[in-house]
Amino acid sequence: MDIEVVLVNPVYEGNVGAVARVMKNFGYSELTLVNPCELGAFAHAMASHAQDVLDTARRKTLEDVLVASNLIIGTTGIAGSRASLRAPYQLARLGVKLSEMRGIASILFGAEDQGLSNEVLQECDVVVNVETSAKYPVMNISHAAAVILYSIASATTPAERRTVATHADLDRLLQHTSEVLEEIDFPAHKRRRVLLNIKRICGRSELSSSEVRTLRGVLSRIELRLRR
Repeated sequence: MDIEVVLVNPVYEGNVGAVARVMKNFGYSELTLVNPCELGAFAHAMASHAQDVLDTARRKTLEDVLVASNLIIGTTGIAGSRASLRAPYQLARLGVKLSEMRGIASILFGAEDQGLSNEVLQECDVVVNVETSAKYPVMNISHAAAVILYSIASATTPAERRTVATHADLDRLLQHTSEVLEEIDFPAHKRRRVLLNIKRICGRSELSSSEVRTLRGVLSRIELRLRR
């Protein structure tokens, strides 16, 4: 897949530059910034010979990223309560997973002082965590980016790749599922957990656009039968 590194609300310009440098170390150049801090001379100094990555970084909203990507990968430095929102995907398998797919994979890194919010992590198709010492689990953002990008870059590319549905397609599938659950009077207090589990299944299954259309077609037939 084409890899897009997305920094969400980065606080320190030096870290933005350092991430750009790490990206170029492993052959990646697509950097997107969501509501970034001011970038000046220090950011460029930290980027070193990757100033081109920094200079061509795109400014987007988080919504723009979610709509355009095929796979949204969230990162978290805390594998406890936050990760319970989604079982962390094994980092050792991430590169293999991405090497088998076509499309755009956006890797989201949160602000240095807060990380990604629970709401953003819930939007992600996959969540990954770099296993570190429990005494100090939170890594510098550029160090975390280096570990994750290395794990992706070192994976072997297979002869054939699958084209997967976009994140927006999966969102529409989940919304359609939610509507059907409501129509059959599925208990509201259980609906959120069911939808979260379905989202986990979709994240692991790498559904294609045609597979998503098939599932939505089944849901539509269920709706038609319920309305008779």
